[in-house]
Amino acid sequence: MGLKAVFQTLGDMLFAPRCLFCEEPIYPGWEICDSCEKAVVVSSVIRRMKLGPTGDTVGCLTLYPYEGLVKESLLRFKFHGKREYAAYYGRILAEELQRSVPLNHPSFVTAVPLSIRRLRERGYNQSEQIARRTAECLKLPYEEVLLKIKENRVQHELSGEERQKNVRGVYRVHEGIELVGKAVLLVDDIVTTGATLCECARMLYKAGASQVFCAAIADVHRSESQNSG
Repeated sequence: MGLKAVFQTLGDMLFAPRCLFCEEPIYPGWEICDSCEKAVVVSSVIRRMKLGPTGDTVGCLTLYPYEGLVKESLLRFKFHGKREYAAYYGRILAEELQRSVPLNHPSFVTAVPLSIRRLRERGYNQSEQIARRTAECLKLPYEEVLLKIKENRVQHELSGEERQKNVRGVYRVHEGIELVGKAVLLVDDIVTTGATLCECARMLYKAGASQVFCAAIADVHRSESQNSG
C-alpha cells in the first residue's frame, strides 16, 4: 500500500461519520448504524402536564425514555458539541408529530431558551437546534419567542416541588411579539417533571396564545417509571 493510500485509510478511520447513538463508524450519508436502527425504536407517548392549580394542562409528545443509548447520545449533543445530531432528532420529531398528533395548524415552532451565560458556555441551545430542524421539516417558521431572564438552579438537582418554584418568573415573552390567537409548538430536548415546559407554556398563554403543544426527544419520568417496575 502506497503512502497516499495509507493516509487515505487513516483519514477515513479518523473522520468517518459515526452513529449518533453508539458512535461506531457508519457509511457517508448515514446517521445511525443498522444495529441502532433496530435497537433504538421510537415509542412516542403524549403526557398531560398540569399548568397550575387551575387544573389546566398542556400536552407533550416524547419519543423515547431517557435511558441507555438515547441518554448517552443526548448528553453528547447537549454538552459535547455534537450539534449535528439536531438534524436527525428534528426530523424524527417532525415525523412523529405528523403521525401521532392532530396539531391545530401551528403558527410557528419555538424552543425553551437558555440563559445568556449558559448559551455562551455551551455555544448553542440544543433545544433551539432541534426546534429549527423540526420547523423546517414541518414547513413552519421558527420564531425566537421566549427569553430566560434569570439564572436559576440546575433543575436535575431538585425535587419535583422545588423544580416548579425554581422556574417561576424565569421566562418571559420577548417584547413586540404578537401571540394573540396563535397556536405554538414548543420544543425541548429532555422533559423530567415538565416544570420548565409548563412555565414556558404558561407565559405563552399569558401573552395570548390560543394553543400550546409541547414536544421533546426524551422523557426522564417515563424511564424512571419503567425502571421502578
